[in-house]
Amino acid sequence: MPSAYAQTEAVPSAFESQIADTKSSMMSDPGNALKFARKAAIIANAMPKKEAAIAIATSQWLEGEALTRLNRPIEAGPVIDSALKTVKREAPNAKLHADLLKSSAAIAIQTGRVEQALPMLYDAYRIYGKLDQKRSQAIILHNIGSIYYEARDYPRVLDYYDQAKSVYADDPALNLSSHNNRGNALRDMGKFGEAEAEYAEALKVAREMDSPLLQTRILTNLAFAQYSQGDLEKAEKTTRSGLAIAHAGATDWEPFLWGTRAQIALADKRLADAERYIGLAFAGVDLKSSTMSYRDYHSTAHQVFNALGQYKQALAHLDAFKRLDDNGRDLAASTNSALLAAQFDDANRELEISKLEAKQAQRDLALAKSRTILRYTSLLLVLAFAVIGALFFAIVSVRRRRKAVSAANAQLSHAARHDLLTGLANRRYFRTLLSDALVSANKEGGRCAVMLIDLDRFKAVNDTLGHNIGDELLCHVAEHLKQAAGDKYHAVRLGGDEFALVIPHIENDGDIEILGKKVIEDLCGTHSINGTSVNIGATIGVAVGPQDSDNVQTLTRCADLALYHGKDSGRGQCVRYREFMQIEADERHILENDLRNALENGDLSVAYQSIVDARSEEIIGYESLLRWNHPTRGEISPAVFIPIAEEARLIGNIGNWVLRTACAQAKTWPDHVRLSVNVSALQVEGGGLANSIISALAASGLDPQRLELEVTESVFLDNHEKTDATLENLRSLGINLVLDDFGTGYSSLGYLRRASFSTIKIDRSFVKSATRGSTESLAIIRAIVSMAEELGMKTTAEGIENIREMDVMRDLGCTQLQGYLFSRPSKSVSSQSSGTAVDTKIIPFSSSDLKRKAS
Repeated sequence: MPSAYAQTEAVPSAFESQIADTKSSMMSDPGNALKFARKAAIIANAMPKKEAAIAIATSQWLEGEALTRLNRPIEAGPVIDSALKTVKREAPNAKLHADLLKSSAAIAIQTGRVEQALPMLYDAYRIYGKLDQKRSQAIILHNIGSIYYEARDYPRVLDYYDQAKSVYADDPALNLSSHNNRGNALRDMGKFGEAEAEYAEALKVAREMDSPLLQTRILTNLAFAQYSQGDLEKAEKTTRSGLAIAHAGATDWEPFLWGTRAQIALADKRLADAERYIGLAFAGVDLKSSTMSYRDYHSTAHQVFNALGQYKQALAHLDAFKRLDDNGRDLAASTNSALLAAQFDDANRELEISKLEAKQAQRDLALAKSRTILRYTSLLLVLAFAVIGALFFAIVSVRRRRKAVSAANAQLSHAARHDLLTGLANRRYFRTLLSDALVSANKEGGRCAVMLIDLDRFKAVNDTLGHNIGDELLCHVAEHLKQAAGDKYHAVRLGGDEFALVIPHIENDGDIEILGKKVIEDLCGTHSINGTSVNIGATIGVAVGPQDSDNVQTLTRCADLALYHGKDSGRGQCVRYREFMQIEADERHILENDLRNALENGDLSVAYQSIVDARSEEIIGYESLLRWNHPTRGEISPAVFIPIAEEARLIGNIGNWVLRTACAQAKTWPDHVRLSVNVSALQVEGGGLANSIISALAASGLDPQRLELEVTESVFLDNHEKTDATLENLRSLGINLVLDDFGTGYSSLGYLRRASFSTIKIDRSFVKSATRGSTESLAIIRAIVSMAEELGMKTTAEGIENIREMDVMRDLGCTQLQGYLFSRPSKSVSSQSSGTAVDTKIIPFSSSDLKRKAS
C-alpha cells in the first residue's frame, strides 16, 4: 500500500479519537476540551474535501460549546454560527444540526437574547424527536428551564426539570444539572434548606464524575445556601474546599468562589477581608461588559466599597449591577411572551389576516356608499355579497383555527402529563392525581393509597439484550398495569423501571393486599418480548393516606421507604409502610452523614487478621478489615455501615483509603507475607479500580504479587463484560484474586473460570455445621476443595475458633485457615508477622440496637 494512501486512511481515525477526547472532557474540564477541539480542527482541515466540511463543523461545534462553558459566549458566537451555516447546507436535520442549534441558543441565552434562543431550542427539540434522541430532548428541556430561571419563574423551572427527568432519567450529567439548577431555583425562592439538600445531591454526582470544575461550581452554590441560612463558618469551610479544588484543576471558576467568600466576609463584618476577596473576584474583569454570573457579586462589591468610603468604585459596581439586573428584568418580561409566540405564531398570523380582510371590506363598503345609490346599486349589492362572503370566510377560518389551537393545546396537555414511551401518566401528573386523591379522601372521610412498583433485574435486560428490548418490556409492563388499574385506579410511569398505582378510594386493607399480589404475580416470571424470553420480578411499597400522611411528598416518601424495605428483605413482595421504617431511615441518614465525616476525622481505621498455612500454622498473610469507631456510638459493625457506604456512593473513596493504608502497612511486613483487601462490587463496576490499586502500590512500593483482592459472587450479577475486563486487568498486574464466601450466594462454577481466582474462601457457616457433623456441609466442602485442587487454587476456611474445627478443615483438605484460634483483628501486626504470639485486643462491634438492625 502506498504511504500517502495509508496516511490518508489514518486521518479520520485520528480525528475521531480527538473528538472522543473532546467530548469526554467537556463536562469535567472544558479548558482541556477546548484544546482538544482545536486540535481536531487542525486534523479536519487535512482531510479530503468531501469529508472536511462536516468534520470542521463538528470541531467548531465542540470549540464553541467549550467556550460557552468557560463563560466566554462572545468568542463562541462566531464559531457556532460558521458551523451552523455549513451544516444547514451539508447535513440539514442531522443530529449535528440540532446540537448546533442548542449551542447557539445557549449563547443567545447567556447574552440576553432569549427571543432568538427559543425558536432554536424548539427546532432542535423537533429534530431530536425525529431522531429518537431522548437524552438530547431532556437537555433541551433543561435549557428551557434555565430560561425560566433567568425570567425568575421558579415554579416553572422545577416543572421543566421534572419533565426532563420523565423523558430521560438515567444519566449522571443530567441528574447533576437537575439537582444543581433545582437548587438555584429553590435558593432564589428563599427555600435555602431545600436548596442545600439539592446541592449536596449534585455534589455527590460531581465527585463520582471526578470533575474539579463541576465540584467547584456546586460548592459555590452550596456555600451561598449555607451563608444565606446564617451558617457562616460552614459556608467559609465550603468555599475553602472549593478554592483548593479550583486551584488544582478549575482555575476559571476561582473568581466566583472569591466572590462568595467576599459575601461571607461582609456578613461577618470583616471588611478588609471582603475587599481583598472582591479584588480577586474581579481581577481582569471589565465592569462594563461583565456577564450575568457576576451580578450578585457586583452588589456585594458595591456594599463593601460603600462601607469603606471608596465611593467611585462603589458606584462603578452599582452601575454594573443595575445593567445586569435590568437585563434580567427585561428578560423576565420578554420570556413568557416569546414562549407564547413560539407556540401560537401561526394561529395569531391567520387571525390577523382575517381582521385585515374585514377592515378592507369595510373600507370598500364605505367607498361604495359615497357613490350615487341610483348609479351603483348593482355594484353595491355585489360588494355587499362580497363583504358577507369575506366575513363568513373569516369567521369560519377563525373557528377552524380555534379548533386547531384547542386540539393542539389538548395534545400538548396530554403529552405534558403522559409518558412518551408507555402512554401512562408521568411523574408530573402523578403528583396531581395523588393530590386529588388525598383532597377527596379528606373531604369524604375516606382513605386513598399509592403503590410504588420497582422492577427487579431490569438493568440486566438492558445490559444483555439492549435498550430496544428494554423499552418493549417497559411497554409490556405498562399494559399489565393498565389492566390491573382498570377504571378505578391510575397507572403511572415515574421514570426508568419505576412505576406506580394511585388508588383514589380504599374500602379495606385486604383489597390493597390482593391488588399487590396480583401485580407481582403478573410481572414476576418469564415474558416473551419480540420472541425473546425475559425474566424479571417486582417489589411494591404501599402507603395509605391520610393515615400515613396527608401530604403528597411525604406519602410518596412513605411508600418509597416501604419499597426499600421490601427490596432489602428479599424482593418480590408487597410491603405496607410502617412507622419503624421512617425511624430506621432517619437512623440510616444520620449514620450516612456521620460516615461522610468519619474518614476526615480519623474515625475509620484498618485492623488485620492473620491467615495461616493449614499444615505448618505459619502466618502467610493478613486480611485487612475496616473498622469505624464512632465518637458517640462506639464501634459500629461493618455489616451496618458498609451497605450505607455503598448506597451513598462513599465506598469508592473509603475503599481507596483502605488500599493506600493497608499497602503502606504491608510494605513493613516480611516479604513472604501477603495482604488481602476486600473490594466492593460497586468498586469493580464503577471503573477506576485498577488506577486506584496502581496508585496505592506505587505510593507504598509493595510488590503487586503480595496483594490479594477479595470479591464476592455479587460482582458477577450485572455488567458481565465490564466486570470480566476489570478483573482480567487486575490479574494481569500480578495481583491475586480471591473469591470470598463461596457457596453462600449465587454460586456458579462459571465464576471460577471467568476470573482465574487464586483462592476460594469457604464461609464460616459451612465450617461450623461441618464440625457438628452435617453431611451436607461436609459434602459441599469436599466438593469445593476437590474442584479447587483441579483448578490449581488454594482454599481458605474462615471462622476457625477451636482445635476441633482446625482438625476437621485440615482433614477435608483446606490449605489455609483463618479465625480467632490464630489471632483476633488487630490494628498492629508487627509482633504477629514475626511469628511471635501476642495477646491482641478484640475490636468490639456495635451497640445492641445496631446489632439488631444488622441481623
